Amino acid sequence: MTDILWSTIGIVGGKGEMGRFFAHFFQNKGFRVEVSDLDTPLSNRELVELSDIVLFSVPLHLAEKIIEETVPYTRQNQLLMDVSSLKEKPVKAMLKSEASVIGLHPMFGPQVSSIKGQTIIACPIRIDKEKKQSVYRLFESSGARIKETTPEEHDKMMSIIQVLIHFSTIIMGRTLREMGVSIEESLDYTSPIYRLEMNFIGRLFAQDPALYGAIGMLNPHSEEVLRKLHESFVNYLDIIRTKNLEAFINDFKKTANFFGPYSPQAMEESGAILDFVINGKREKDTKPK
Repeated sequence: MTDILWSTIGIVGGKGEMGRFFAHFFQNKGFRVEVSDLDTPLSNRELVELSDIVLFSVPLHLAEKIIEETVPYTRQNQLLMDVSSLKEKPVKAMLKSEASVIGLHPMFGPQVSSIKGQTIIACPIRIDKEKKQSVYRLFESSGARIKETTPEEHDKMMSIIQVLIHFSTIIMGRTLREMGVSIEESLDYTSPIYRLEMNFIGRLFAQDPALYGAIGMLNPHSEEVLRKLHESFVNYLDIIRTKNLEAFINDFKKTANFFGPYSPQAMEESGAILDFVINGKREKDTKPK
């Protein structure tokens, strides 16, 4: 199978939100799409046996187990892909087959209207160049950007992009809860940046806790990253406790130098976002009730 076009794609976990998203995407590309899930007529085994391409779209904490249970029914001329948020273990499980293997991580959720402008991380482990380029063209033709890397580098970077950022946000949400802060009342005092921060915090807690827990617990680099976060917090707690303004300024400047030219760029980009948030709220407030 050198040309993947017009192949049958089987999606394991095809009734989940991400599975449905990719089923719709591939159908629009002209593929025949079959799905298996907990309540489907097709079992995972039956799905694999009739598919040319198998896409695993299953909960992260179950991905390795489901892939390993399915691998015995795969064949050499198939292509196996997954869309898990971590890559090392799912890819290793797929490599137990004789099929071609490429791990994917869409850096977006199923709520997006299209993949235009979105990033998909690809880990092509056992796949020939022609087949790999066919996979990339599928997504690039719809406006997606492909970032190629290894499973190891992917998971290390995700410990920053996901674990560090997610858990900082989770901790802020928990702190607000522990302090008994009225979210609604706090928004009456809000600055634009506070409202934007609250939007991001609220957005996270509107999503699946099992996914965020699995991302943190299954990434091999999580403990190292969260330990650094804790050390940084303790350092600043000590600075505030001792009211050491000079230490605060010096450390702040060190971090500003670390960010370099990205800081003014971020100021400009976030300013545009804040303008959008402010104008959107103003329009909402002026609409007749």
